[in-house]
Amino acid sequence: MGSIPTSNNTASPAPEQQAIGDTAQTDKHRGHRWIWFVTGPTACGKTTIAQALADDVDFTFIEGDDFHPQASVEKMSHGLPLTDADRAGWLAALRSHETAQPAGSARGAKLPHLVMTCSALKQGYRDVLREGGAHAGDLRIRFVLLDASEAELVRRAAGREGHFAGPELVRSQMAALERPGEGEADVVVVDTEGRGVGDTVREVVTRVREGMMMDDGSYLKVL
Repeated sequence: MGSIPTSNNTASPAPEQQAIGDTAQTDKHRGHRWIWFVTGPTACGKTTIAQALADDVDFTFIEGDDFHPQASVEKMSHGLPLTDADRAGWLAALRSHETAQPAGSARGAKLPHLVMTCSALKQGYRDVLREGGAHAGDLRIRFVLLDASEAELVRRAAGREGHFAGPELVRSQMAALERPGEGEADVVVVDTEGRGVGDTVREVVTRVREGMMMDDGSYLKVL
């Protein structure tokens, strides 16, 4: 899936959403921070959807694949699935980035709200990412799972160019995937099967905004 201009694929904000956007300039550094992980197997559209979401809500976008060690990238480029041991250091790096102080930032300054990509296929992986919020106290970590069938993901993976993860990885990632279980109310599942990118972006943006607004109205405090 190619990258799309957000302005051409997302609906115009409702009046109440526009009011939230207007609050951004004055309230951006108040309260806790949000980190939304856009998750799912390879070829589900994580990067495209996450970038569009980040643009819409004015959060900082982070590509989780950039944190993979080169050995893991080479392994996946040869169609070999990663093991739990392979992913352990990667997940730890993402968790550390949740609370890392950016270079050049003032000591004690608020970190930006983030949208990050990460396959986060298993509940245990999501639990590792949740640890950053538990330790920091001021983080609210949430997930969007982009859901689609194996056949659909194989089709998408076969049609994209220049990505290290090919269609042969879809089967192993679908086998490893654990959809949200009991106690994972912080995961929003969005069905992407047979849908265009624009439709998926609109639903993800809507669900994320609704989730933050319902959480004690705290979205109004941080945006």
